[in-house]
Amino acid sequence: MTLLKKDCIISQLEETKGLYMNLELERYAGELVELREKVQVYEQLLHKIQMNAEVVMDHEVVGDLIKNICSWSYAHRRGNGEYSEQEQDAIVRKAFDRLLVTREPWRVRNRNLKEQNEKDSTSNTTSTV
Repeated sequence: MTLLKKDCIISQLEETKGLYMNLELERYAGELVELREKVQVYEQLLHKIQMNAEVVMDHEVVGDLIKNICSWSYAHRRGNGEYSEQEQDAIVRKAFDRLLVTREPWRVRNRNLKEQNEKDSTSNTTSTV
């Protein structure tokens, strides 16, 4: 084999290796973005639990958050392997996206209830007159 052919083969191998490394880096970068997103959601979830359990003392919201965590955990086992990997990932992703969803905070529920009561009492007084 001539020196020129060896150089050409080495060059092609290095180029292929470089492309492979770029693909690996892109894959890792995507995974890193996903992991950062997950950590951010988990931190928000923990802060929301602490805030509603110890500061606001809105235990209904804490219950909603715990139910969301249970649903997310169950989503990983749901189907016992009957779903394809893509279907299972979609189920888990849907549960993950609902982790932070709760009812309105206590003060908002309380304000809405107060407004509704005032509206009811106003309509009751006008109907009796």
